[in-house]
Amino acid sequence: MMLNHSCPIFILCCILHDLASSQEIDWPYDDYYGENMVYIHAIANYELHPFWHEKWEKNLFCQNMMRLNFASISNTELLSDARLALNEELSSGLWFRYAATYYATHHRNEQDKHVETGFEKQIYRPLSVFIYGDPHFEKEEIDVQYGLSLTNKSRTNYLRLAYRDIDVFWNDKNNIKSRDMKKPWQFVWETNLTVGPFRFFSQGQYDDGSERSFVATEGRDRFSQRKKMDDLVFKLFYYRTHRSFIEAAYSRYHFEEEKAFAATDDHYSYQNEIELIKIGYITPVSDNSNVRFGAHVVIQDAGSTGYGAHDYHHAEFIPFFFAERCLGPGVVEAGYMGSMQKWDYVGLFEITHPHQSGYVDKIKLAYTFNFDNRVYLQFAVSHVTTIWGFGGGNVQFWLEL
Repeated sequence: MMLNHSCPIFILCCILHDLASSQEIDWPYDDYYGENMVYIHAIANYELHPFWHEKWEKNLFCQNMMRLNFASISNTELLSDARLALNEELSSGLWFRYAATYYATHHRNEQDKHVETGFEKQIYRPLSVFIYGDPHFEKEEIDVQYGLSLTNKSRTNYLRLAYRDIDVFWNDKNNIKSRDMKKPWQFVWETNLTVGPFRFFSQGQYDDGSERSFVATEGRDRFSQRKKMDDLVFKLFYYRTHRSFIEAAYSRYHFEEEKAFAATDDHYSYQNEIELIKIGYITPVSDNSNVRFGAHVVIQDAGSTGYGAHDYHHAEFIPFFFAERCLGPGVVEAGYMGSMQKWDYVGLFEITHPHQSGYVDKIKLAYTFNFDNRVYLQFAVSHVTTIWGFGGGNVQFWLEL
């Protein structure tokens, strides 16, 4: 894409940056345990199509793309997944990049919202260096990322390693009377490698954790806070043809926070870990029909000590089957998902169903409009078969600029 298309790109940047700068909402860590934590809603039902993921992972650093995914996950919550990746080669070997992410769903403890914008310069054949910033309205939250990149000529195979300096100006710019007790930083990586019929993709971050002190102010006691969040995914694909492949994936999310107050009864330490395993297969069954099937396994362990002490364990097996057929200007899709789940909750606060096991299933019907293989728009409805009323809706959008 040429630079004379910068006006619509700038508008998209502003929209997603505004999303990424919205105010966080705090909520109790043991809230939403129970029936609302059945993962079938977000993981299987609202997952992007495997071909969309494939395009995103291969072209993350060489094309301009936007993807949006919004879906109902409870009576009060909306899955929000908005991502933008812009890559412009300004001159030979010099790239400008702007990428924004806003991701919020109810089994993760905080909204994932960040921007990276900056430049990458080739220094010797496949080796490049890059520097990105994450600008914020609150200057104390600005991050800076320094990294190395190895890519092939098309930039579809890549290995990228980076050091992210978190909240660079926290001690100097924050207006809430807080100080870093140690310098927070993260190690970040992205890789996509294709060798013969195999493709390997991985993305994630290791967080060294932050430790901060907050002095007493009017209406607030003195306290200290320690927080850490790690997030990673590994995927391996085996391609029988360009339209047929097997996927094996593992992801892990780990969040922990500890607060110590002047009043010791308010102390707490909280951890939440979610592991997800997926096996999936997609293949054509005719010139205009595909099927895909597989299963997810989800294991969650969460708990806290001190104020709000509790323990929560959740295990779930989610088989799925989807059939797709070209019809009119797009594709009609029908799906069936099951959820065999078990959870146990023991804690100071009561929840609706502290111990639960059983099986629920869900059906889905969707239609995806295809505009020249560069714009996709999907509308979907889905419903748990054992309840009355409307089960939920989903809108997904893909754009290659």
